[in-house]
Amino acid sequence: MFGRPTDTGNGRTGAHRRAAADAARIEGGGLIHVIVTSLSPVTFYLFVNEQPVDQMAVESLEVNIDTGEGGGDTSVRASLSRYVATVTGGQSTQYTNLFPSTVEIIAVGRRILITAEHADSLENLFVSLGLRADGTTNDLKGLRSLNVMITNVLFQATLTWEDGQTEDILPH
Repeated sequence: MFGRPTDTGNGRTGAHRRAAADAARIEGGGLIHVIVTSLSPVTFYLFVNEQPVDQMAVESLEVNIDTGEGGGDTSVRASLSRYVATVTGGQSTQYTNLFPSTVEIIAVGRRILITAEHADSLENLFVSLGLRADGTTNDLKGLRSLNVMITNVLFQATLTWEDGQTEDILPH
């Protein structure tokens, strides 16, 4: 019966289950969400581990993945550059490496989802695009590189396949 523990017939219940609250926990470096609501002018909402980051404080958010195909070096990096107040009342630029984490970018009816367990490693790197009606994604196979750049005036997302063909992810 639904919701009832399994019974082995000798009065013992089935194996202990992990608590739902523990299973729902975000592990690793965290979760970065970017929701782009306009391309002209560029308007976005950025959340780093559930904390909002004001768009005007963002210098850039970059994701660069290069598998090293074609003789290049392997690179798996995501970074956030933002302006922070200094003790003297001025501003300085703070750089934050975002991997290991999951970065989800939603813009113009498109979705980019990148999970990297380690910076600069292809091991446990997952890249998928879109969202189907059944909740599944289009997992990318044959990817050579992926580059995403978001600033206050620019949003660019391109990928290059193993055969060298480069495509924009966003419509023109």
